[in-house]
Amino acid sequence: MTKEDSSELKEQIRLIVKKAKRSIKAAKRLIEDEDYDFASSRLYYAVFYAMEAVLLTINLTSSRHTGIISLFNQHFVKKGIFPKYFSKIISRLFRERQMGDYGFLIDITEEEILDDVKSTENFLEEIKEYLEKEGFL
Repeated sequence: MTKEDSSELKEQIRLIVKKAKRSIKAAKRLIEDEDYDFASSRLYYAVFYAMEAVLLTINLTSSRHTGIISLFNQHFVKKGIFPKYFSKIISRLFRERQMGDYGFLIDITEEEILDDVKSTENFLEEIKEYLEKEGFL
């Protein structure tokens, strides 16, 4: 990888992480309006963007959400780089996002969405620490 390629990759990762942060902020605004189903979607996307950023560090990507999740679990969770409970967070947020985006009933409670915010913020913080440690942020 050339120095130019490296700086382009770092910039792309920085922008993806920034978008993940914005997604969390948007979720919090939706929660204030008690739009928990829409908030769940934004929280899922924050985690999704974070996974994409980490996968770029090893030159991997996928055009499908399930592909990103699978690659992240295979290359980062199963290898112990990130804790196993990350898989549970991802699965829960993916399931809630499906309900929020495609369901017509709001099945997500205020307590659940507030727990999801904490989990998502912790997830993103650990991702950022990893990216900084690896020299990508």
